[in-house]
Amino acid sequence: MRLGSVCATALLFAWTSASACADPVQTTFALTVNPLTGHHEVNGAHVDKLVFAPVPLAELTVAMKRSSIRIEGLPPVTFGYNTAGTGAISTRLGILNATYRQTFGGGWFAGIGQTVYNQITIYRSVNGSFFYTRGPDVVPINGSEAQYSRVTGMRLEAGRVLASGRDRIEMWAAADPRMRGTQFTRIPTFNFRCSPGAGPPPGPGCTQVENTYSDPENASQVDLSIRVGHRLSKRGELLYGLRYLNYVAHYDDFPGQLADRNVGFAPVIGYRLKL
Repeated sequence: MRLGSVCATALLFAWTSASACADPVQTTFALTVNPLTGHHEVNGAHVDKLVFAPVPLAELTVAMKRSSIRIEGLPPVTFGYNTAGTGAISTRLGILNATYRQTFGGGWFAGIGQTVYNQITIYRSVNGSFFYTRGPDVVPINGSEAQYSRVTGMRLEAGRVLASGRDRIEMWAAADPRMRGTQFTRIPTFNFRCSPGAGPPPGPGCTQVENTYSDPENASQVDLSIRVGHRLSKRGELLYGLRYLNYVAHYDDFPGQLADRNVGFAPVIGYRLKL
């Protein structure tokens, strides 16, 4: 993340906090379930399908006059894949979106903030039938491969909120045009380190050698959402709608080579409470 982005975000939060001392503040908290259907693809054309993978999201919004801060997050959650074979078994994912929004006439708004992804993907155990390829290196895999990364970048938003009777219609398009991070890949090999006097590998006293490769990566993301907040009571709303995500990452050191792609749709269902 560039220093300018950090400073701008810090100033926005400081300005908002200062304004909150003088103006009435409205705070809401929401929990939604977003059963994602799509696919996860990595280098080597390994594609694993997701079918209604439950993605729970928590959302906190603090608003005053025409300004608001929206924080959306997913605590580390593990979900499995529906594809059989030698692909991914599961991914453990954590998400944080923090955005400052400014509202204009007619319900239109624009926002700027930050996105952070943390993930680790575990693959099925193999015994030399698959190879890890990185540039000139070709390493046979003896066990369960793991890939983990942290990616972050500036988030830009534009959208509109419309009120109709007991309903509040919320639409937005968000993009992270340039995200940065490093992917680490852990490869179990056929090599072992054995202490003096130990028996032949892989017996007691021997440890399997695991190679870890680090690869800087760049990414971009599109996040589209339309949902309705239907008022059920003075403080409570039912949330329902649809969301589309398209995240693509490539390696810096191998131009054009795919690092990760996640694409899918998710119906949204949840509840929002005015605090």
